[in-house]
Amino acid sequence: MLATSSPGSATKLLAKALPGQSIRTATIGRVGAVLCQTARDTTSLSDHLNEVIVDEFPAPAHSERGPWLGIGASVAVLEAPTSWNQAQRALRFASSTGFGRRAVAYERLSLLEVLADIPVERVREIDDVVRINQIASTAAGAAEVDTLEALCQYGTLRRTATELHLHHSTVAARIQHVERSMGWDLDDPIDRFLATFALMLRRVSLSTTELAGG
Repeated sequence: MLATSSPGSATKLLAKALPGQSIRTATIGRVGAVLCQTARDTTSLSDHLNEVIVDEFPAPAHSERGPWLGIGASVAVLEAPTSWNQAQRALRFASSTGFGRRAVAYERLSLLEVLADIPVERVREIDDVVRINQIASTAAGAAEVDTLEALCQYGTLRRTATELHLHHSTVAARIQHVERSMGWDLDDPIDRFLATFALMLRRVSLSTTELAGG
C-alpha cells in the first residue's frame, strides 16, 4: 500500500513509473490510498519513485510540488490494513516542499519510525526545530533551510547545487549562514547528524500539519 498527498497526480505518475502494473486508488480523508502490485522491494521502489517525482517536479524549478509518497511493506492482501498504516506513517517523513525526499519506504525508516509517535505540538517545542523555523520565517531564511535539507539528502555541495540549479558558491553561502545561526559545523559528523535529525523532526511536523489541513 502507498499513501499520497495528491491522489490524482500520484496515479498518473505511478502509471508512468510502473507501466503494466495493477494500480488501484481511493481517497480516505485528505490522503490518497494506492494499492499497487509490483515485484519490486519497497526500498528500490521508493528510490525509483523518488527519482521519477524529482524528474517530473524538480525543486525549485517547477511551480508545482508534485505528490509525496509513503510506502508500506509488501504484504498479502489480507494484511493490507497493516501496510496502509505503515504507508501513512512513512508519508509523514516525506518532503511536502520538494527539497527533501519525496518517496519514503516504511521499512527504510527503521528505528526512526518512532518519531511518528511524538505529538506534533511537542516537536514544535524542540529548541533546534524552533530555531530552524525562526530562520525559515523569512524568504531568504526559508531558501537557506531548504538548501540545507537538500544538502542532507544529496550529501555534497556540488550535487546539491546541481539538483537545485544553483552555483555551488550560493549553496555554500546559504549553508554557512545556517551553520552560524545554529552553531553547527557540518564537516563534523555529529553536527551533520544533528542537522539531519532536526530537519527530519521539522519535516514530520510540517508534513503532518499539512496532511491534517492545518
